[in-house]
Order: sequence, then structure tokens, then C-alpha cells
Amino acid sequence: MIEPVKHPKAGVPYPARELARESGKWHALRLTHKDTLPENLADEFRNLAQPYLAPHEGEIGREATFKHLRLARVEVPQHPHRVYYVFPTDTSPQVLVLPSQQRTWQIAAAALGALLVLFLLLRLVS
Repeated sequence: MIEPVKHPKAGVPYPARELARESGKWHALRLTHKDTLPENLADEFRNLAQPYLAPHEGEIGREATFKHLRLARVEVPQHPHRVYYVFPTDTSPQVLVLPSQQRTWQIAAAALGALLVLFLLLRLVS
């Protein structure tokens, strides 16, 4: 039986997660109910994955295969409005540049302001 493990709500933005899913160099980790999860696993993922390893009633043991990928989130002081996501591919590291949360809010505010000005101009003209 295959049961997919849900991702935590917080974490990597959708564009970075999708690019990593498509072109990242994923590693498979096969564990049984006797094995322990890796030490470097984030607590959020540890709490999600641990119940899948525990045998249920009527089972002798369990085996699970986890696919994982190391991903770095980098913020550079010289570029405060950018966030870099770096992950390995088959040939070299891939870098994805996304706007920071602050920059995203600024863009949204500017777009909202432009729509408001357009609305006011249309009201004045009509």
C-alpha cells in the first residue's frame, strides 16, 4: 500500500518546490520500522514521517521509502528584495531567484494603488 506523506504548510514556496520536483537530484531513503529517521531531518518532517514507520495492528513490520532533496534558502544583504533557492541537479546546482516577502507586498501594494488610481480616473471621466 502506498500512502503519500503531506508536506508541511510552511516552508518552500510553490515555484521553488515545483522546479525542485522536476529537475532536482532526489535521493531515496528506505527505512524499516526498526530504523530511525536521519538526524538532519527537520522536526516538521520528522513528526509527519514517524507515524508511517510504526507497525499497525496485524503487521509484522513496515518499510517506507522517503525521497528527499537538500535545498538551501539564501538571503544576501546586498540584494534584500531577493531570496535565492539552491538545490542540486544531475549536473550542477540550480538557483531560483524569487522576490522576498517584503518585495511581494510592495508589488501588490503598487498594483492595488494603480487600480485605485484607474478606478478614480474612470469615476471622474464618467
